[in-house]
Amino acid sequence: MALEEEKTEMEMAVKDIEEEDDELGSKERVLYKYFLLEWKLVSSLLNDIVSHGRVTDPSSVYTIRSIMDKYQEQGQLLEPYLESIVSPLMLIIRTKTIELGVASKEILEIIKPICIIIYSLVTVCGYKAVIKFFPHQVSDLELAVSLLEKCHNTNSVTSLRQESTGEMEAKCVILLWLSILVLVPFDISTVDTSIANNSNLGELEPAPLVLRIIGFSKDYLSTAGPMRTIAGLLLSKLLTRPDMPKVFMRG
Repeated sequence: MALEEEKTEMEMAVKDIEEEDDELGSKERVLYKYFLLEWKLVSSLLNDIVSHGRVTDPSSVYTIRSIMDKYQEQGQLLEPYLESIVSPLMLIIRTKTIELGVASKEILEIIKPICIIIYSLVTVCGYKAVIKFFPHQVSDLELAVSLLEKCHNTNSVTSLRQESTGEMEAKCVILLWLSILVLVPFDISTVDTSIANNSNLGELEPAPLVLRIIGFSKDYLSTAGPMRTIAGLLLSKLLTRPDMPKVFMRG
């Protein structure tokens, strides 16, 4: 009820602004003021998500997404707010994955709705503007790979539409996360914990972590839609690393 009242008040305020600014003939001013009013609602919903460490009301996700979608042609209005949206949401994904573990049944329930919000920003502002605010600790690489494998191997049985469950958005967001994590200035084998249990790995053999990334990325390359594009981006970043050619260019 409180959410409905807040939305009604906002709509009335917007109407007043439009009537006032129509006289001035300033479409840009109307749009900017309209956005600022909607941002108050978005900010309130985001604060609730962050304070609880998860989405407690699924309708809030779709309210935020519907507002973001209005600004497909005005992404510059959102850009000053990206850090305040993306950083805390990605922090939830990271910390909850560490706390609960990738094997947890609950982890995907937590990250999917959050990824719907993050991916809506990608569609409005472009991925380059959004991923600047993704966490990029070296230790996150293996974590993100395991999380994407979890998404990759889990299909929702609640809906035939991936978009409505957050599956597609979660895969896209984690693929984008990996596209910056694979740029870590260290040999990937040094952050691959599985190598400690594999003393037979040859000098020219790719690290198991690399093979895991290539494995699911190749699967996404055969699909239609944004996952194929982002998987291609990830592979281009991974395979052009200085330590990759010696592995994949053997005669």
